[in-house]
Amino acid sequence: MNENRLREQSPSAVLKAPAFLDIGGLGGARYRDLLFFDLGEYEGAKIEKATLSLYWYYPAGVSRLKNTIVEVYRPAFPWTSDFVSWNNREKNTSWANTGGDWIDKIGIPQGNTPFASFEIRGMDLPDNKYYELDITELVRGYAEGKYENTGLLLKAKPEDSNYIAFYSAKAGGPEKEPKLKISITEDVYTASIMIQCKSLLEAQALAGDLRAHIGSRAIEIYSKV
Repeated sequence: MNENRLREQSPSAVLKAPAFLDIGGLGGARYRDLLFFDLGEYEGAKIEKATLSLYWYYPAGVSRLKNTIVEVYRPAFPWTSDFVSWNNREKNTSWANTGGDWIDKIGIPQGNTPFASFEIRGMDLPDNKYYELDITELVRGYAEGKYENTGLLLKAKPEDSNYIAFYSAKAGGPEKEPKLKISITEDVYTASIMIQCKSLLEAQALAGDLRAHIGSRAIEIYSKV
């Protein structure tokens, strides 16, 4: 997994493998994040469900003036973790829109319909637990080749006086890091196998051998007189 912060106050800074992931607005500046999960093993798979989990921990014991709606969008272009920043997505390649280019759920560039979202009220205090985002449609699009896998862009709505932070992989470790859980639908095939045997006894013996390989599936034995 690759993680990068995008910080408006440091527009050229590459904030790779950060100690935390933060979104929202604070002091007139905005904060966003990019995540990338390698989905190569799911290429062509039938994605049943995909859930992104983020562990909220900051600001501890402090409320905010406004609610924070956490949103997930599809980055419009590939980006490189070693070079991405608020201004740039690649080395010497700028975003068309500072702060990142994205496509929303209905295909609109810089649109406002996220693939998934949840809301944290300004009065709520960090409860040190995971919050989940159902990003099945986006991950399914990546797995089926509908989109190039450009990862996830996290941002808040609005981006003013509602700054919050989640654990990153670096700080959270296995128990608190961002997690992407994917379940797939397995294709079930049924087939008939016909093997010629010299006698019913031979067929029954063969059935015993087959049972070790096919488990509890039904075996029908026929004898031809």
